[in-house]
Amino acid sequence: MTSRHAPMRIASTAVLVWMALASAAHAQSADASKGYAEGVAQSAFGNVTSQSYGAEIGVTVRPGIQVFVDAGVIRDTAPAALGAGALKIAGGIAAVAGDAAASVRQPVTFGVAGLKYVVPSASARIAPYVLVGFGVANVEKDVTFTSSAGDVSRFATIGSDLSGSETKGMLSAGGGIMVPVWRTVIIDLQYRYGHVFTSEGINVNRAGIGAGVRF
Repeated sequence: MTSRHAPMRIASTAVLVWMALASAAHAQSADASKGYAEGVAQSAFGNVTSQSYGAEIGVTVRPGIQVFVDAGVIRDTAPAALGAGALKIAGGIAAVAGDAAASVRQPVTFGVAGLKYVVPSASARIAPYVLVGFGVANVEKDVTFTSSAGDVSRFATIGSDLSGSETKGMLSAGGGIMVPVWRTVIIDLQYRYGHVFTSEGINVNRAGIGAGVRF
């Protein structure tokens, strides 16, 4: 089982790695690119497997170092406990109304800012990188109930364990390879790990592709 302190250890390690890499950045030749902007589509997996989409923009602040902002939506991060709680309520509604069904999702909307280190490469055609950032995420419990008997609110009151939203801090770390494909057009093959600091903690991995332009 993952320790509750694991995300903090990950954050500390990521910062130390970035500092070590940044100290070597002066050895890298200057990157002609002033920055980039891209749209992103990813597969997200953690509590459940879903999709994530969003956008990222980065600006070069010194050779090999960029400041980036990553924002998007993860369609579902619902833990097993959320589904189990919904099924319990649906069972209670069905006992009174005759039938009931539950739909469970937990989307996360996030925005993260941080630093990206472009790793020196022997090939001018690819630009591998690592990054670390921190931001905020809004977690929404999207649980709905339906019954042929009509309005289910007549049969049950939905508590805060199955409804509402909260905004918490989010850690993000990852890496990838940026590849130019035509003039200023780029493809970004990427992986991101994220941890949202809710009381239970949400871990989500995102792997996918970005497409955009350098400027």
